[in-house]
Amino acid sequence: MTGCPIPAEKAAPVFYRRAYRLFGGRTPIPADCGRLCSSKCCQGGEEDGMILFPFEELALARADFLTITKQRMGTQRVAFAVCPGHCDRALRPLSCRLYPFAPMLEKGRVRIVPDPRAAYFCPLLQKEAGPYLDKAFPSAAARAVESLRALPGFDAFLMDYGHMLKEYAAFTGEIL
Repeated sequence: MTGCPIPAEKAAPVFYRRAYRLFGGRTPIPADCGRLCSSKCCQGGEEDGMILFPFEELALARADFLTITKQRMGTQRVAFAVCPGHCDRALRPLSCRLYPFAPMLEKGRVRIVPDPRAAYFCPLLQKEAGPYLDKAFPSAAARAVESLRALPGFDAFLMDYGHMLKEYAAFTGEIL
């Protein structure tokens, strides 16, 4: 968005709507995976939540089922979306659309990797789930995240996010 005459605060909702569309309706499996695990990733308390990407809270203004909080991640304060356990799937945040995967910026490109924070309770990250995963999901997800890199600060956010994922993976012994 460098040199863009439209402020990021106004452009961000348009960018996120386009990114959400780039998923093409794809999810990690062609079904509601919450039925496999009783929606474990949607449960939690006021301290739990999904990280929102830069300016994403502006795109989620209509998602009145979410509570938005701010927390520290690396060098940045980031927004988190706390869900009551059920949502309007059309209005769910990018982190929820990606889960149990996450984006990392490597060598100037977005790569979608298994989220090491999900390794111990998401059935989709078990070896046995491999044949059931939508093989086109990672590339659709990478295109969606890649489309957001024009937003100011997005690459810095992805670097901090990737660093956080690598620290978690090192702590738990997961491989990214």
